[in-house]
Amino acid sequence: MFDKYKIPYVNMCIRLFAKRFQLPLQNAAGYLCQFKGIRFLDEHYAAEHLLPIEDTLDDLVAVCKRNGGALG
Repeated sequence: MFDKYKIPYVNMCIRLFAKRFQLPLQNAAGYLCQFKGIRFLDEHYAAEHLLPIEDTLDDLVAVCKRNGGALG
């Protein structure tokens, strides 16, 4: 089932991730794509959008680290 809020949610997560790490938006999006953070948000949207955003950002950091990222 399509959720019309999924894309705005992913967009918000990218923006808040960029803000947390003081990155330009394009760099944050590239980092999250490269280290599978966007895939994580897509695959686990059903659970993640119910959590506080800080928990979701922490999960993104953990997923990206697990996939070779260095932020956090």
